[in-house]
Amino acid sequence: MRSIFRDFLLSFCPAKVRKTWRPSSQLTVLRAATWGGAAQFLLIALVLIVQFKHFFILRLQQAAPHMDGVNSTGEAVVTVLFAIEFLFHPLSFFLLYVALEGSVRFIGGLVSSEVIPSLLVFLLFKLSASTSRSISRQRMGSPVADAVERLSDARIRIASAAVKAGWNSSVTIGINGRWFEVEREEYAQPPRPYVYVLRPAPPEKILRGYQEYPDAALETVAMKTPDAGLT
Repeated sequence: MRSIFRDFLLSFCPAKVRKTWRPSSQLTVLRAATWGGAAQFLLIALVLIVQFKHFFILRLQQAAPHMDGVNSTGEAVVTVLFAIEFLFHPLSFFLLYVALEGSVRFIGGLVSSEVIPSLLVFLLFKLSASTSRSISRQRMGSPVADAVERLSDARIRIASAAVKAGWNSSVTIGINGRWFEVEREEYAQPPRPYVYVLRPAPPEKILRGYQEYPDAALETVAMKTPDAGLT
């Protein structure tokens, strides 16, 4: 019984979550998403109908003194206006979304045998993951700035705490209006284990890819010239 309830809860979760917490049965999850979606739609639709009935009666009683002599067309217009007013109420709008989401989950499971998660649960996990990353960054402290050195022959050595995505011999790197290419990669001790030695790109080089090295990275660490032993 506990595993069935657990699979039912997992049917609302994104696929990534279901890969981390494996359900006891994929078929149970699919059935829970399908028929749970149908129940979600019917239940919320019933709540909306009951709420609209009470709202409509109340608004009709309030408007009754002003509706003497109004014909059927006028009554229809008033009914439509009441319905629009009801649907644009925040709670009614939310319940309408939940009902529509249930119908989508039901149709997705019935037609394509696909477990469609709840968007609200998906956003909750996204918010939780974003909060966890933010806390981790705060615990790790401020990011380590790049160390930039000028070498001989106008080359530049950049030591970074993280891998420079896409930096290879094919990409052209722009620094202060000049073009460079990766001559070689090296590895050093933390906190800057990823080292890139750049050389000026030849004028005839074909531009296959381009990345601009941010000026802020150059401003945070003063450019320094190494000792002669480094050249």
